Amino acid sequence: MTDTVAPPAGVGGCREVGAGEARALLGVLESDPLVSAPAAEKFAASGAAAGPEGRFLTLGGPERSLVFVGSAVLPLRGTAVDLLALGRAVAGLGSGPMSVHGRRGLVAAVWTSLETSWGCAREYRDSQFLMVLERRVDPLLVSAEIRPATLEEFDPVLAAAAAMYREELGSDPFAVGAGIPFRRRVARSLTRGRTWVGIDDDEVFFKADVAAISPRVAQIQGIWVRPDRRGAGLGTAGTAAVCAALQSRRLTPSLVVNGSNAAARSAYRRVGMTEAVDYATVLM
Repeated sequence: MTDTVAPPAGVGGCREVGAGEARALLGVLESDPLVSAPAAEKFAASGAAAGPEGRFLTLGGPERSLVFVGSAVLPLRGTAVDLLALGRAVAGLGSGPMSVHGRRGLVAAVWTSLETSWGCAREYRDSQFLMVLERRVDPLLVSAEIRPATLEEFDPVLAAAAAMYREELGSDPFAVGAGIPFRRRVARSLTRGRTWVGIDDDEVFFKADVAAISPRVAQIQGIWVRPDRRGAGLGTAGTAAVCAALQSRRLTPSLVVNGSNAAARSAYRRVGMTEAVDYATVLM
């Protein structure tokens, strides 16, 4: 019955969550479904065990503390002392600097030790909000032009994704690894049916990605409107279309927005979204 035995402890007593702790892990994920969506998607796909989609780290068991390490670091539970230790453990994995996101206080706690190992962040966005749509989308808001993109539309979608990346992050997505990692991310999203677009004359004028889908929640990210089409309500109409599609699958739509982005927050409120969680993201 090795599944009931906790894996050996590593850095500072931290360790991976064991298969025998799956029920406790699920309880933590379900206690915060909006924030835990990326971790819950991994759990639904492959359980508690570490794998290509990520791993769960704990100090003292999931009910006490929990961090999910996937494409980014997501702290989900723990005291400041617990998360300080877990940050050291994450850095000790050797997977290199990566973004950190989650509830504002938990991010601040885990970042204290990660910064020591990884160095200064490119940007620390500590005044974000996770917004959620808990009522049905008004059908009158939905744009019929917005639909899932296909892999055959890779080139125009890549151009739009790169434009959004440069605008949002102030850097060139093709500068890292000759652009191969960025191209792979765009292609993977298209292959999974996770990218939604509006296209006119082979040029994308609206784009949004569904970054995570748990059994209950879908997290939207990368919402972008071409500059020459802004101010005409496309942000609202496009977001409404994506949300309506997600609601048809009985999923609760959510997204993270910068507190300083008044225009985006206003557009999402028109869709019916409300600010539910004080959030933060550390960009590396």
